[in-house]
Amino acid sequence: MNCYDFIIKTIQDAGELALMCSKEAFMVTAKNNDTRDIVTAVDIAVNDFLVDALKKEFPTYGIYSEEGSSETEAGEYMWAIDPIDGSSNFARHIPHFAICVGLLHKGVPVLGVVYNPVTRELFSFKKGEGAYLNGKRIEVSKITDLKDSSILLHAGRKPELWQWGGESYTKLLEHAKKTTNLGGSALDACFVAAGRVEANIYGRLSTMDIASAFGILYEAGGVAVGVDGKPATLSTEPKKIFMANNQKVANKLVGLLG
Repeated sequence: MNCYDFIIKTIQDAGELALMCSKEAFMVTAKNNDTRDIVTAVDIAVNDFLVDALKKEFPTYGIYSEEGSSETEAGEYMWAIDPIDGSSNFARHIPHFAICVGLLHKGVPVLGVVYNPVTRELFSFKKGEGAYLNGKRIEVSKITDLKDSSILLHAGRKPELWQWGGESYTKLLEHAKKTTNLGGSALDACFVAAGRVEANIYGRLSTMDIASAFGILYEAGGVAVGVDGKPATLSTEPKKIFMANNQKVANKLVGLLG
């Protein structure tokens, strides 16, 4: 079994584990005493399942996980994992969350998967070979005007972002066709990749753990930039990120909201 097929099989198995655990009571705890930033016992169980599988199959590869796994020092190849992206949705049984696994080569995403086990939607990519949803090629939408664009906005939990978030929402109500918040950054990025929305804005986002979603977005023809309008980089430090179907939309959003 090649690497790509292995990850698809493994992430589907992890999805079954998450669904099974979700049917029973599970513990929910706050990270760093922030009740708005949570982790569930299912996050940990799925994380351990993925890390064990990856270590066994690829013992020399590094592993970075949103839930703190650093089993192997980063080398030429490294896995980036988010066992449940959208934990708040998962904890409330809202079916907009995903399991993310991506492979980086010298810091660049080369393949990856984002999987929603509830809807069975599996987004994937191979660098240079396109992005896919359940095996069918996907591409971003061709819309270039904000007035015709559907935008996802997640301002962030930190007090310093509240004013920016409120002002940004007001501006988008005026300039965009539709504005909403789904609360799952990896799936939100994949929705841009699949042409379901034109952009996804996060006031505070750690990008490393959803490297697979960025790979899917890029292979589908989309872009991701920072508040300065320059291409976003993968980082463990939260940053303001604008993901869009094309550079024109990204530039308009940075100019309007940045």
